[in-house]
Amino acid sequence: MKKKDGNCDDKLKIMNRNREYYVSKKFICSVVPYFEKMFCSDLLESKENKVELDFDEHVFDSILSWIHTELFIMQMDHVIRFFDAADYLMINERLHEPCLSYFHANFTIEYLPTVLSQVTKVSKLIDSGSIENFICRHFLKIANTNVFLDYPVETIEAILKLDLVVDSEYRIFESIMKWINKKADFRKRLLPQLLKCIRWSFMDPKDLLKLKNNELIKSLNNIDSIISSCVKSDINRSKQNFFISIHRIDDSRLRINVFDSELFCLPIGDFTLDDKMSLDFVHGEHISDILFDSGREGIRIDWSKKTFRWLDFKVAGKNYYNQINESIVKFSADLRFHDRYLEDKNTKLPSSISWDEIVFLEANANNNFILIGKTKDEKKWFGLFPVIHESWFNNFKNYGHSFQATVLDDVVYILTKDQEFIQFNYETKCFNKSEPFKDEKLDFNDLILTSQQTGDDKVILVNKTSRKISFFCVNQKKWIEKYRIMNVNTCPESSSVNRLIAFTSTFLSLKNINPLYNQNFS
Repeated sequence: MKKKDGNCDDKLKIMNRNREYYVSKKFICSVVPYFEKMFCSDLLESKENKVELDFDEHVFDSILSWIHTELFIMQMDHVIRFFDAADYLMINERLHEPCLSYFHANFTIEYLPTVLSQVTKVSKLIDSGSIENFICRHFLKIANTNVFLDYPVETIEAILKLDLVVDSEYRIFESIMKWINKKADFRKRLLPQLLKCIRWSFMDPKDLLKLKNNELIKSLNNIDSIISSCVKSDINRSKQNFFISIHRIDDSRLRINVFDSELFCLPIGDFTLDDKMSLDFVHGEHISDILFDSGREGIRIDWSKKTFRWLDFKVAGKNYYNQINESIVKFSADLRFHDRYLEDKNTKLPSSISWDEIVFLEANANNNFILIGKTKDEKKWFGLFPVIHESWFNNFKNYGHSFQATVLDDVVYILTKDQEFIQFNYETKCFNKSEPFKDEKLDFNDLILTSQQTGDDKVILVNKTSRKISFFCVNQKKWIEKYRIMNVNTCPESSSVNRLIAFTSTFLSLKNINPLYNQNFS
């Protein structure tokens, strides 16, 4: 970079907070546009040989080191502030890619306290909206780790104030008590402070009664005043579970609709394929990962740009499950490792695994992933509740399947290619098998089995060709046909395009979605 003409003495004094630096003005103006514009122009500042800055001391030391040597030691503790400082000084162009790659390659929930302390809404490397979106979507998994128990109270409080994805507000209380009980003698004084993070108006009355019977809560003299003094929120955190339908318009366009628990439709519109969309696990606040086909397929959706990209489940060790294990699950605090055959309740881990016959299911009831599969030789059903070993995540690959599965509360529901319907309660170990569709001659490849994770009374079976929706009523223990999904076009139902390809349950923050018209889900 060429220096502009001007009368600039060579020594420049930089005062950054309580530190002083003396550098060559000629050199620093030649490599840092911020200083070039300030000192080599007609501005008043150009007549001075001194400048005052306000950067983190370690960050500015690293910046000066890089300016003079093109070397710096990258650390998660400073990388976000480092890049913000580089952006301010207008030297960000060469640093963006290495800083961003470092962040995404190294970020795990271990670093949440230091990352939260650095990010703002306008941070250039990654902003607070992206980090908060990650926390909200995966809160129950994060709260089920040893790492969560060691967070400082400032981090716990910042997390609990977010619009977290939970199945009930009581989950917030449970996470508070987990953290308090890790060091109860010291932390119990912080309980009133954290209780203010609960959105009490959305607490179920039965849960509230259970909460008030907690021994530590009983020791508080002012629990009612704490409840009444809390700031009210309009967002019910336990009402963020929706169904979503995906229709293929053509090879580069999808049509997406969102449904509430009663299957009332909120049309979102058409989305265009964008193969350049980043697949980094921590992503923007307007982006969601939608898994379907019993967790074997998925897409990433940018709700703001109305674009999408297919997630890759064909390569073992490089897909969504590997990413989520590396970032969160491997820190799990749940040491109960249950592996068992489903039918005979044997708890011995299967010796011969058929990797093309396994699925991962996200289970809100136990805050983690479970795995359902079949053995290679005996073709016996088995399950892992929860999955905590890295090898299972790393070896997953979508080979195809001969069954579909979904989980609602503590029960796994399975539909086989032979149209057997299996129910397995992994808490009570109850196993039930039936053949409700044996006379219907259904095409297995046309069927979608799905459900919400918790708090519902139905399992849903969708026929992609006829668009019929059948419900298995959990309480009545029977199947009924109730709805049809109307076609989105006039093309023949047998067409490979312009047809329903997915209907699945997912968690969404509606504040980040622009529907074709507004509808308030209550």
